[in-house]
Amino acid sequence: MNEVKKRPKILIADDIEMVLKLEEILLKRTGCDVVKAKDGTEALKVIQEDRPVVAVLDLIMPQMNGDVVCKFVKTNPDLKDTTIIMVTAKGGKEDRERSMRAGCDYFLTKPIRHNQLLDLVRKVLKEKGILRR
Repeated sequence: MNEVKKRPKILIADDIEMVLKLEEILLKRTGCDVVKAKDGTEALKVIQEDRPVVAVLDLIMPQMNGDVVCKFVKTNPDLKDTTIIMVTAKGGKEDRERSMRAGCDYFLTKPIRHNQLLDLVRKVLKEKGILRR
């Protein structure tokens, strides 16, 4: 019997529904499945259960901030290969340093230029051998 190959997943975590919808529409262009979380606790649960290859995390979220989620992921041997893209509306030096200390791989400031996010995710997927074009 043929085994159905699972499509890679991308997680988007943000407490603003409009951001989730826009980024979902955009990131579906990668051919990956997109999963969403509305707060940090939900994001961490999704990462542990669904094992996305990329997680786009808002820095400031209810329940648990993105940097806390990131630090947990990057210090967990089973999850550390998840690429973390941290996004924030603030974007100051402190927020960038806070995100980098947590171990994020990339940092973007809102409002995100959609081509910028899509191009970055495609670059990561190519580096991981998931996207070939």
